[in-house]
Amino acid sequence: MAAPTPGQQFAADDLPKARLLIVLAMVAFSVQDLVVKLILANMSVWQMQLLRSLACMVLLVVVAMVAGQRSTLLPTQWIWPFIRALFMVGAYVFFYVSLPMLSLSQASATFFIGPLLITVLAAVFLGEHIGWRRLLAVFVGFGGVVLIVQPWDRQFSSVMLMPAAAAACYAFGVIITRWRCRADPAFSLSMMHNFFYALVGGEMVVLLELMPVNAAAVSEWPALLGGWTPMTLAASAFIIIVAITHTVGSTTAIKAYQLADAGKIAPLEYTYLAFAPVWDFLVFNNPPSLIILAGMVLVAAGGMLVSWREGRPARPKPQNYGEDPWVAKRKLDKNLFGTRVEIGFRLTRRKPQY
Repeated sequence: MAAPTPGQQFAADDLPKARLLIVLAMVAFSVQDLVVKLILANMSVWQMQLLRSLACMVLLVVVAMVAGQRSTLLPTQWIWPFIRALFMVGAYVFFYVSLPMLSLSQASATFFIGPLLITVLAAVFLGEHIGWRRLLAVFVGFGGVVLIVQPWDRQFSSVMLMPAAAAACYAFGVIITRWRCRADPAFSLSMMHNFFYALVGGEMVVLLELMPVNAAAVSEWPALLGGWTPMTLAASAFIIIVAITHTVGSTTAIKAYQLADAGKIAPLEYTYLAFAPVWDFLVFNNPPSLIILAGMVLVAAGGMLVSWREGRPARPKPQNYGEDPWVAKRKLDKNLFGTRVEIGFRLTRRKPQY
């Protein structure tokens, strides 16, 4: 099943369920990123990725077997889940490398140009209709992101480009999920990208052990260039928590994008940003300012606006063929990216009225 065939049928879209799943995924990801930021104070991103992904794969196997869905652990195709996994690996690496040098609010808010990119890419590549109200909701949410980041208070650094690069990788991964992986089980897609996380993490751990870099470079980029560190009981517990939250977040997010148009649920990912300032305050003693609280309100307003508008039925559009006695009826059947286009015309002549 390398691509959807012309007659292939998918399950009907379920927008309310997709919204609930994407919000649940954002809660899980916010807890995951909090714990990862704590882990990366004493561990490289490669070691963390390797250990977390191995734990995730074990957890996925256990959950699938308990649920009686062992057959869903393997993908029904290989090429597109592989490409999707590469984008997701890039997203997580770029984002996590930036966490030790940025606050959780700043890194996550920069990353959250992702939903905006998803909405735009869904219109460009998937042909999904993006109405002006949904665009308004996206920009309202993005305005809240700007207030949370407060770029006027911090000098721009190249580190800020890493969450933006992560957002671009994540957006393309989501589009591939909707375009080519819609019929694949969520368990198999999650298993695939965790396998690649572990593979890349293990290769980098071995490479850094065989070819260690100088201490000055490690001190500047500890999460990126640090070597293997001994595991403690606290670190092991953190890895387990990250594995659980990542498994919950990734599987529910995959299912959400399989159940509804990407552009309809992507703006709801902004709900993640309601949690980042809370974690910064409770864990890192960095209380949010009034500007950050205003940004949180805008983010919530954008999410509620898109949910309200997309839940309403579309207005019927009147058809007007004009006064021309020749009427052309067109049938357009177009696959994604214009790979298959069939156009047929039928001309009928109206009898004149006397």
